[in-house]
Amino acid sequence: TMAVTSYGASTVSSGVVRVVKDLDVPAEGKHVLIVEDIVDSGLTLNYLASNLRNRKPASVKICTLLDKPDRRQAPVVPDYNGFVIPDKFVVGYGLDYRERYRNLPFVGVPKDRVWNRDSEELA
Repeated sequence: TMAVTSYGASTVSSGVVRVVKDLDVPAEGKHVLIVEDIVDSGLTLNYLASNLRNRKPASVKICTLLDKPDRRQAPVVPDYNGFVIPDKFVVGYGLDYRERYRNLPFVGVPKDRVWNRDSEELA
């Protein structure tokens, strides 16, 4: 297992990738499957895939539950997609907004009142 992040507390990738946990075993000669919840800009995933390819695995494949190709800023094409979705911010099933909605048993687009309420809280 390897963990990387480029989001921190933000909803937009910073573009600066930080390795939170590196692999416990060498990837050389092994078939590597990167499993993602969502592929958005592709910046983090591009860094990760490149990092892993430099370790000389037999192969590197990318699997994602949700793919937003309209947001892509890096040349990343998942090998396996659950769903290709439009450019909407989604929450649920592990995806959150400001540490909320992560535990929803579905993936959905928050209603306008969620954004409006949070704007009032920040004012």
